[in-house]
Amino acid sequence: MSRCSTRWVVAFVLLALSWGAAVPAWASYDDSRTAAGAPDVRAAKPQHWKAPRGPFFNDPHRKAGHFTIEREVIRTIRHTPRRATIRIAVYSFDRMPVANALIAAHRRGVRVQMLLNDHQDTRAMQAVRAEVGTNRKKKSFIYKCRAGCRSTQNEYNNLHSKFYSFTRAGRSKDVIAVGSANMMLNAALHQWNDLYFTSGDHTLFRQFVSLFNNMKKDWDTRRPPRHFCGTPTAAACDDSVDKHTVWALPKLSGPENDLVIDMLDRVQCLTPDGAGGQQRTRLALSMHTMRGRRGDYLAAAIRNKYAEGCDVRVSYGLIGYHTKQVLGAPTARGRIPLRSTGMDYNTDDDFDLNHDGEDDLILDYYSHQKYLVVQGTYNGVPDSSMVLTGSSNWASLSTANDEIWMTVQGRRVARQYVRNFDYQWDHPRNSRDAYTTTYAEFREARMVRGADGTIRRTWVTTRRPVTTVEPDRHRTGPYWEAD
Repeated sequence: MSRCSTRWVVAFVLLALSWGAAVPAWASYDDSRTAAGAPDVRAAKPQHWKAPRGPFFNDPHRKAGHFTIEREVIRTIRHTPRRATIRIAVYSFDRMPVANALIAAHRRGVRVQMLLNDHQDTRAMQAVRAEVGTNRKKKSFIYKCRAGCRSTQNEYNNLHSKFYSFTRAGRSKDVIAVGSANMMLNAALHQWNDLYFTSGDHTLFRQFVSLFNNMKKDWDTRRPPRHFCGTPTAAACDDSVDKHTVWALPKLSGPENDLVIDMLDRVQCLTPDGAGGQQRTRLALSMHTMRGRRGDYLAAAIRNKYAEGCDVRVSYGLIGYHTKQVLGAPTARGRIPLRSTGMDYNTDDDFDLNHDGEDDLILDYYSHQKYLVVQGTYNGVPDSSMVLTGSSNWASLSTANDEIWMTVQGRRVARQYVRNFDYQWDHPRNSRDAYTTTYAEFREARMVRGADGTIRRTWVTTRRPVTTVEPDRHRTGPYWEAD
């Protein structure tokens, strides 16, 4: 290519970027050079590439961990061949790198279908809409459901599901990804998220396609919940033996019929080990938000598991004042171990909504995950390893939304989730003692130069007085999606 032609190509790409237009497939660019972008993900040869498997996690405290999940989604989109279909249902979407990958896929003959909640209209949504339109009867479309797709239309219900499916990607068929991750810049920079990939189960895949096709009708009255697991091991789906089980909400719930209560009731905390002792079942809960009446009774349920002898750890992003009192109430074993990923490094009175001299917003980092790991005896099966993940928070409004609840059996997957949980739990940079600190009061590692010139790490506690239970007066802020 001549020097003149090269300059013309570069100028065209820069002009397209400045206009927010989709960059042609031949003009791939390194988006990692912009503060708000994900690293460029270049496709391997399709005949050798396989879709991701297992869970992926982002780390908002490390730049290298910001776009881990988004990178895998983009890779999978880029390896989706002509005549394949991509179906995505998420609450929020503002990532132009993902939009550009979807547009490029559509232009090479991939069917692209997206369902979104109706609370926003971002540049990424507009770019995909300009490419595929909004007609749900066509092979490709992007559409915002009015309130939830399968929920009653009102101000409280939302399409809150987060799942991605690909009929084919590289050598892999029937690819599904489920978890807590929206395709948002905020999700990459400020949230802990997970996304679990699986492929090859055609029956499970078709059940997700059926769910998506039902969602795209955008019902104005609540649809019945759906429960499926691919081909069940026994006569009916059973999360203690089937590799995957799925509940698609809405499913209005109370203490007598809540899916979480049903799951915890199947957990046996103490199991004889055959040598005169007992083994304790281990539970690790990473929850975005627990609040409201439902948060209260679920907090009581998991606290009871700790009282029964389970080794339980709970980490949260935001918790209701009363819910925390329930969760943190003493038991004969003491208090349930409790930490929070809610970090507010930038306290200032610009966000003093109550005019009391205190910052009222969660601004910087928090968990957006909604997973529970069970390792021990479950439904009478010793040495079980199971993960619950998806989009559903332990809060009062969640069961009326479109949500995905998915369980995964397997020691390897459980260990991967526990490794992610431990990483957040063990590092003061990532979480704080929820009993002794507020959102803005936590121990930080600082490097201090001593009198002899050596530099050492010291731990300091900063900002506000120590408190045991903080008031639930925090409201949404610039980095809080209410999702």
